[in-house]
Amino acid sequence: METDVEELLADMAGLGEEPTLLVACGFDGALSPDGDDRAIQQSSEALNVLLALPGTTVAVVSRRPPDEVAELMFLSGSKGGLHHCGPDELAALRRSVGGVALVIDTDPDSLSGLGPDDIGVLVDDDEDPDDDGVRRVADADEVVEVLEELVTLRRH
Repeated sequence: METDVEELLADMAGLGEEPTLLVACGFDGALSPDGDDRAIQQSSEALNVLLALPGTTVAVVSRRPPDEVAELMFLSGSKGGLHHCGPDELAALRRSVGGVALVIDTDPDSLSGLGPDDIGVLVDDDEDPDDDGVRRVADADEVVEVLEELVTLRRH
């Protein structure tokens, strides 16, 4: 039987061909593990690559100030293209970017309003989640897997 992550990676296959893609990741709990203020280096590296790819917009969703988020991530010179938005600003960003969105966050509200072609991923280690149709990953390490797979898909 496929794990949640394997199913999610299979569902993401079409994202490599999308002409316009928004990748929005929550900072706390998704890019940085619970209880840690710094982002996992591999997630920052994947976001750096995605920032450099055509047709790909990257955003970090956080209530923290943008300068603080930038300091807590391992970003290269590409960070100028990184968008920062609060959870309440995500819907407007999705509308302005257009195209398809991949949204990964610990807050289920960030996943509301996604379109039929969008993929929403809740970072939630609940052993017995409600069967609400939401895709889930357990933690920030699994978010790294998702972002690295997306890099592979978008590069081809």
